Amino acid sequence: MSKKLTIETKVRRLVNWMDSVRSGDIQIPKFQRDFVWDVNAIKDLFDSIKNGYPIGSILMWKPESESFERAEEMGGFELSEPNSPDYWFILDGFQRLSALFGCLNNPDSGARITDKQLREKKFNVYYDLSTEEFLVPRSHSMITAWQVPLHILIDTKAAFRFQSSLLTSNVPPEDVELFMERYADLGSAIIDYEIPSITINGGSVDQAVEIFSRVNSKGTDISPDWMISALTYNRDRDFRLGTLIDGLLIRLEDYNFHNLPNPRDVILKCITHSFGKAYFDQSNNLADLAKRNDFIEVTKKTVASIEKAAQFLYEELLVLDGKQLPYIPQIIFITDFFNTLENPSDKQLSDLKTWFWVTTYSNYFTIYTISKQREAYNQFRSYLVGENVDILYSDKPNIAFKTVEFPKKINAGSVRSNALILFMLNRQKDHKLQPYLSDKKLDGMYLSYLFKDVKSEGNAFFPESVVPRLKGYGDRFSKFIDADELRDDDLADMFLTKEMLDALSPASSEHEKRKVLTERKSMIIEAEKKFVEALGIEYEV
Repeated sequence: MSKKLTIETKVRRLVNWMDSVRSGDIQIPKFQRDFVWDVNAIKDLFDSIKNGYPIGSILMWKPESESFERAEEMGGFELSEPNSPDYWFILDGFQRLSALFGCLNNPDSGARITDKQLREKKFNVYYDLSTEEFLVPRSHSMITAWQVPLHILIDTKAAFRFQSSLLTSNVPPEDVELFMERYADLGSAIIDYEIPSITINGGSVDQAVEIFSRVNSKGTDISPDWMISALTYNRDRDFRLGTLIDGLLIRLEDYNFHNLPNPRDVILKCITHSFGKAYFDQSNNLADLAKRNDFIEVTKKTVASIEKAAQFLYEELLVLDGKQLPYIPQIIFITDFFNTLENPSDKQLSDLKTWFWVTTYSNYFTIYTISKQREAYNQFRSYLVGENVDILYSDKPNIAFKTVEFPKKINAGSVRSNALILFMLNRQKDHKLQPYLSDKKLDGMYLSYLFKDVKSEGNAFFPESVVPRLKGYGDRFSKFIDADELRDDDLADMFLTKEMLDALSPASSEHEKRKVLTERKSMIIEAEKKFVEALGIEYEV
């Protein structure tokens, strides 16, 4: 019979928390997410402790039985094996407790450092007694006598040694007194700081996740990444979602798609979508999906399909950076395409390209309500499973989609700006892309500009001045177009002429430069209009 699940709360001093980690009374479940805080987050944490601000509670759990392994390190140090069966796992608060242990555990105490570089970069935090600021020194040679590592502050025997070092460092006596007062104040603040805990005794992983969700319902949301890892990890299957995502993000660097906004969230949405559940439908519960018998199999397949989607966008449509993707839903839908069609035909790939361009130019993902988006999703799915329907949904098939008007400026993050850049890049595709791909030398794109003095307000540029260029490894381009860099057969694809290049001379008048921009804008609009209208979209200038 399962023992009754009990929940208790209590408050413990920070030093007692550190002692529990050292002794092995606190352990980390292997499904716990990795340490992701940067050094600024760590410094902010200690600044809160210094000022007596609350940093939240730690959620601890003693499971009824373990079906998972324990992690081996925390805060850059090797974790001790538990000395008795009376130990607890951290569910929530891992980032905070890792930061505290990594910074406050003395590296000379005998505990093995698992990653010296990581410790130096993130956990080797000092306190400057002069400026009263937390910092990570760039090198040991830059450390001054009044900068003290945090682990020294909670070592009561170290105070006298530190005072002696100040006196022998030619620090004025009045400063020594001030520094020692600040040393003692911060040391006491850390030692006596109290952190509340919530302990769950008994229960399964499912129950722990549910409690975690409710505890955080009015605070920090539970990480979906964490939740799925918790619900699916065990020794037999050796599956950890966080590790799978980490590996995917490394591979996506080949296509610059690790730069997607909130990439882990996008990956989870792709996984949701692959179960036939619309990514935007809030009724879909990832926890429920994770309990399915096919969850691991589908997730692994989806991760492979995400990589295929990124490669397709990169090589076939020249979306050369995740930040350049017009709409995040596009990679979610395209992942579903490759998940369902492992060996798509040329016709299906052509349909997908058309779908991408129409959804890009028509504001497809913003003009429809949720109910219409659901219909579009269902029709896309129907196409994938072989039904005789168009890949693209339209609620008014007799009325053409319309573009947004030609952009006045190129702004980062603007869908219309990204559409124009992609169109201009794809003009160069036929005769310039293949050599890059065959030699695996494509390294993204570079934006050059025609004139230095046509920069518009807000750090944006007139689109008629922008020249997107395919970039290979080792290519070096000037920010402003150098006529000597271009070959004659490059010009037409870049909407340039020899006469325009002549006007790049510093001696050219303002009138000549404006004439070039006006002429180039007309060339771009004419070509883009022809392309868009071939897609069945009305073009707005």
